[in-house]
Amino acid sequence: MSGNADRRIVLWLLAAVVVVVGLTAFVAPVTHDDDPKPTTYNSGTHGAKGAYLLLGDLGYEVSRSDVAAAAALDEADAPHTTYILAEPRGPSESEQKLQYGAVERFLQRGGRVLATGFRGAYFLPGGRTGAATQFLGELCTTVPEGAGVLAQVGSVSTYDATPWNAPEPAVRVDQRCGSDAVVVHRPYANGGEMVWWSSAEALTNRGIAQDNSLRLLLLSVGPAKGAGARRVIFDEFYHGEQASAVDYLKGLPLRSLAVQVGLVVVLLLFSYSRRSGPIREPLVVPRTSPIEFARNMGALYERAGVTEPATEAARRRLVQFLVSGCGLTQAAATADAHAVATSVGDRFGIDPQPLQKVLERADAARYDKLRPRDALVLVQAVDREIVRLRAALPASANHSFGKLTNQVETT
Repeated sequence: MSGNADRRIVLWLLAAVVVVVGLTAFVAPVTHDDDPKPTTYNSGTHGAKGAYLLLGDLGYEVSRSDVAAAAALDEADAPHTTYILAEPRGPSESEQKLQYGAVERFLQRGGRVLATGFRGAYFLPGGRTGAATQFLGELCTTVPEGAGVLAQVGSVSTYDATPWNAPEPAVRVDQRCGSDAVVVHRPYANGGEMVWWSSAEALTNRGIAQDNSLRLLLLSVGPAKGAGARRVIFDEFYHGEQASAVDYLKGLPLRSLAVQVGLVVVLLLFSYSRRSGPIREPLVVPRTSPIEFARNMGALYERAGVTEPATEAARRRLVQFLVSGCGLTQAAATADAHAVATSVGDRFGIDPQPLQKVLERADAARYDKLRPRDALVLVQAVDREIVRLRAALPASANHSFGKLTNQVETT
């Protein structure tokens, strides 16, 4: 197979791959976005993976914690650390005192804690929530309250499911939904501070797309650089998250990728198998061969519409056979068709009519222009008549004629 054919096959296979990829892009099933947990492994609407990556891009030292609060905070550099509890599950009853105490000690040592949601409030000293008075289950646009930095970010969108319900003098309300406190903070000695949001909406992948929500997150975790720079730790222990390789594959169209990889492998195997076999030169008939000459002459006569050379050659071949095979003289073989046929019929005891008809048609073709189809019929009739005459010859005459034919062909 020629190089052009190889290239065509490869191009067709590549075109098939492109078509499959295009169809897959249109018909691939939409990945599910039903995980409500704001974990840093969740890339869906409610996940916090965007916040985790964004803080790292902004210069924060960001990490995940897969241990309980006591283990994560007791040895931490509190004045330079922010601990985020986004919608956590509560610890067991036997662990509550230990874990809540670890958070309080961390705050008193200068640490900062950002907790969200109903159970997040109980990790904070004195924290508790109540029932919402309005906007239950729906997003609300908050109204800033006070002159604190968390109020200066402006209105944000959040859920008012369980507002803060611990009215202590040290706790300052920064944002409200109606009369419900949804963003509060409390400063501690040594630079510590606790921050509570009614929901983690502002740090979700959907929430941080809003400028005010992003500013609220950055001001809640503290600065990224300078003397007061803070390292940010996202809790994953109270989400029950244990990262594995499968977590990083969530959301990928694995089936369509497998199909595409399979097609590429088939293409590579096909290409290798074709090139690894023995390479043979294609059979090319030389232009000097008799077959090439005959084809060219036939094509030339066909284009010109000429039939006389073929019919004349057949007539001369019949005359030559009458002379060399049947024993007629040259003059007798070229005489009137009736006389020639009668002479041959009498000599060999055969019907003279077929030979007479062929001779008459061959003589007429010298002066008439035949159609290619009629010329072919005449040439075939001449050949059949030669075969009939040869069969009527005695065996000795056939042997002599064969020798003569071989000598003529040799010369």
